[in-house]
Amino acid sequence: MTNRFMIWEDFLQAGTALVPERISSARYYDNEGDNISCMNRQFCELTGLYWIWKNTDQPVVGLEHYRRRFILPQDWMERFLVSDADVILPVPLCVVPSLAENFCSRHDSEIWNCAMNTLKEQHPEDFDAATAFFNDSLYSPCNMFIMKRSVLEQYCSWLFPMLFKIADSEGIKEDAYLNRYPGFIAERFLSFWCSKYINEKRILFADINFLG
Repeated sequence: MTNRFMIWEDFLQAGTALVPERISSARYYDNEGDNISCMNRQFCELTGLYWIWKNTDQPVVGLEHYRRRFILPQDWMERFLVSDADVILPVPLCVVPSLAENFCSRHDSEIWNCAMNTLKEQHPEDFDAATAFFNDSLYSPCNMFIMKRSVLEQYCSWLFPMLFKIADSEGIKEDAYLNRYPGFIAERFLSFWCSKYINEKRILFADINFLG
């Protein structure tokens, strides 16, 4: 008997436009339809997120990585729906001395300043709360989540215009790791964005596996 709450994972190859190979186990490729696949070296898994946003219509969607997965019970979808949850995020990590300073010490403080200036420009109503949030130490890592479709639409509409502006301003970095700054910014922005709605939306947390 089929469990009506069962949901199957689908595999999406991210950055497809940049490589000749197609992963045979993937059902979808992020260079189809409305996509930013060619930006994968900077946007990392976010090219997959953009593709999901623009090219799917499932009522509940999520994003994991091939090496990082949520640890969920088999009946997680039933629990999600019955509890009327809106979002599942990874259990928060603590970084010191703060989210902002941690980013600046590992990446580039000029990029962080650009990110905050862009947030202030596009969402001035969020700037003070964001500054306070990033002066704290907890965030959910890896750009991983499960969300209702309506929440995904709100989040992506908020996030991507800022990331495009930041990437346009800061350009390409020679170092491959540092060049991934839009993805690292988004990790922090996701946690902040969800924190804005902590009293409006039901947000759950789950452990994740790091598979290497």
